[in-house]
Amino acid sequence: MFKKILFLVFTVSLLSFAMHKYYVSITEAEYNSKSKTFEISIKFIGHDLEKALLNAGAPNLYLGTPKEVEKANYYLELYINQRFHMIADSESLNYKLIGKEINNDDFIYCFLESNKIDSPKKITIKNTLLTEVFNEQANTVYLKVGNQKINYSLNKGKVSETHTIVK
Repeated sequence: MFKKILFLVFTVSLLSFAMHKYYVSITEAEYNSKSKTFEISIKFIGHDLEKALLNAGAPNLYLGTPKEVEKANYYLELYINQRFHMIADSESLNYKLIGKEINNDDFIYCFLESNKIDSPKKITIKNTLLTEVFNEQANTVYLKVGNQKINYSLNKGKVSETHTIVK
């Protein structure tokens, strides 16, 4: 009897880890006036990101494990560049993946930096990360330019927002 209860508790624990009700990413984009770039961090639920990468054609990357694929950062950067876009003053920004951090709590943080842009006045953000895999996906975006802090909640039905910077 004890073995059956232990097995049941273990199984429920695994299922609660793998399946969840909420599908969320959090993006923070801050304009650095000294470097004239946007510094961007994106927080993903790890297994959700891995599923999206597999669906996008990447091999199993084994992120954060000793078996991590050598080209993992390449696939991450490619996926993010295909699904996250910032347009500043009619110029589409490009990003370079600076690095990633993978925690034991199944969160993956990706750190990016944009190309240079002089004092943006109007910014459009389009974020469709993970929406091709999860219909319920919500992508929260925090944008900071100077003293202005703006946040957006984007999803499959609302993929972009535009903000004019007030001087």
